[in-house]
Amino acid sequence: MMKLMNGELKKVVEQVKSAQAKINQLIQNQDWMDEARKYAEQQGMEVKKLFAEDVSKLRQFLEAERREMDRFQKQIPGEVKKFKNFLKNQRKEFQNLMTQIKNNNLSKGKVLRSSTKTRKSAGTKTQAKMRTKTAGKAKTQTTQAKRSAPKKRPSSRTAAQAAT
Repeated sequence: MMKLMNGELKKVVEQVKSAQAKINQLIQNQDWMDEARKYAEQQGMEVKKLFAEDVSKLRQFLEAERREMDRFQKQIPGEVKKFKNFLKNQRKEFQNLMTQIKNNNLSKGKVLRSSTKTRKSAGTKTQAKMRTKTAGKAKTQTTQAKRSAPKKRPSSRTAAQAAT
């Protein structure tokens, strides 16, 4: 039994020694873990710096955009007023044009109506005199135009050709 116990104790002692050797080895090899941790911390700091720079750039961009949006929002009511005034002026101008067109059409219609009335009621002496006066003026104008126009005499060639 003692031998069994001694054998078992030897096995336990060997296991403890191997565990101790592993622990010593891990403790000695802890340096690479420290180096890895330091490297990871450095990389983390660099990432944080880059991230902070990107965040600051993004903030600056967003602030500039916000200022621009505020400026546009301040301009919107003025632009709406300008557009309303423009539309109002265009509407007034369009209405003025429409009234002018109506007035012109009505005045032309009145002239046409009045001329048809004079034709129907041509029995009055004053209207007949007016017509004869205007007709006489037109006749004198045409005769004066004919008199002032140079007279063309047929040349001998054209007269000979006309005779044949």
